[in-house]
Amino acid sequence: MHNITPITRVTVAADRQRQSFDPVALLELATSIRERGLFHALQIRPDGTLVTGERRLRAIREHLEPLGQTFTYAGQPVPPGHVPTITVATDDPLVLEEIELEENTVRKDLTWQELAQATARLHHLRDAQKVRASTAAGAAVPVRQTVADTAVEVRGSALGSNHEATRQEIIVAEHLSIPEVAKAKTLSDAMKVIRKKEELSRNARLAAVIGETYSTESLYAEQGSCLEVLTRSEWQGRFDVILTDPPYGMGAHEFGDAVGKLLGTEHHYDDSYESWVPLMQAFCRLTYTITKPQAHAYIFCDIDRFHELKKMMQEAGWYVFRTPFINVKNSGRVPLPTQGPRRQYEIALYAIKGDKPVTAILPDVISTAADEQLGHGAQKPVALYTDLLKRSVRPGDWVLDAFSGSGTIFPAAFELKCFALGIEQNPESYGMGLKRIQALSAQAALPL
Repeated sequence: MHNITPITRVTVAADRQRQSFDPVALLELATSIRERGLFHALQIRPDGTLVTGERRLRAIREHLEPLGQTFTYAGQPVPPGHVPTITVATDDPLVLEEIELEENTVRKDLTWQELAQATARLHHLRDAQKVRASTAAGAAVPVRQTVADTAVEVRGSALGSNHEATRQEIIVAEHLSIPEVAKAKTLSDAMKVIRKKEELSRNARLAAVIGETYSTESLYAEQGSCLEVLTRSEWQGRFDVILTDPPYGMGAHEFGDAVGKLLGTEHHYDDSYESWVPLMQAFCRLTYTITKPQAHAYIFCDIDRFHELKKMMQEAGWYVFRTPFINVKNSGRVPLPTQGPRRQYEIALYAIKGDKPVTAILPDVISTAADEQLGHGAQKPVALYTDLLKRSVRPGDWVLDAFSGSGTIFPAAFELKCFALGIEQNPESYGMGLKRIQALSAQAALPL
């Protein structure tokens, strides 16, 4: 049964589920109450604390009371300075929380922030209730509230997206003190902010730990065939990321169109298609056994070989991204010296093992400038390797370049505090890699 209560006796707690109120919507509600009457009484506790109806209370206080405007309830005029109320005969915080949540979700949608807080409070209250009840009953292991339980209470079902939305609300509610989270446009966007911050924090902790012991001794160079080196037991299941630039099988050793900085360089390997096929078939099979259950691979290739390489990697067990990564260079070869054009891009296949997530979402088109030429015809810029690695690695991860050439992998891995193995068959190129490691060691020894 309703009562007519002095409006001054009704108080509003500071931790209400709803925290934002649209002033235009409040004015519209006040107009509706004045013209058509109030259809639902406010619910209050015995001490006058509001349980439900804060929008109605605000509309009356802010727009009707100051102007002395009256309204009706159940067809009867309400005395000025009063509001109809129903006293909720319980002080159980769980029951009050449920009543408020139901009121808000039925009458007018909460903001996603408010709904997240309300869902989390309800979840924790129900959990506490179950723990108390099961403990009192002598249960050896307390019964706990699950996300599914809360999803059923809040959304009527734990099926489909209901479970995930409820789970995200409970998580996000704990992080709403972070401005970037609270300002997110949607619950989903807020979760992305939280994941990103957790990732950055995890990387910072790793970097701090790894940084205490990391040195150029974490960079390993081996001379020989990768097919022989990688069959050793010490490398099985070792690597988090493969980043390599193998032969392309396009006859690069026979090209004669090098100009400018590339003059005097040469390819120290057989780049025929006949050699490429068995080499890459064997290498792709090896990639699956030498990597961890979750891994990434970036393998440069010729555009004519992309689909063959993709098939080889898929047959080895990898998921291969449908389109290649593209690196735009500030230099390149001219296949038709008198007709042009200069080819200024190269491609790389991207493959995923398990469900390894990336550490950054970056474009699949990269633009890099060439480094100082060391005399290797297929030398890759350090910036390119760093860009690719930082998408996939954390400090302390293991990376592999099975065709390391001039040793670009070493400065890139060193910058990101990763362990690296570079394998190179050609003695001259192997020496270039060793010089890079020596230079990094000398650089690290310099006083700050």
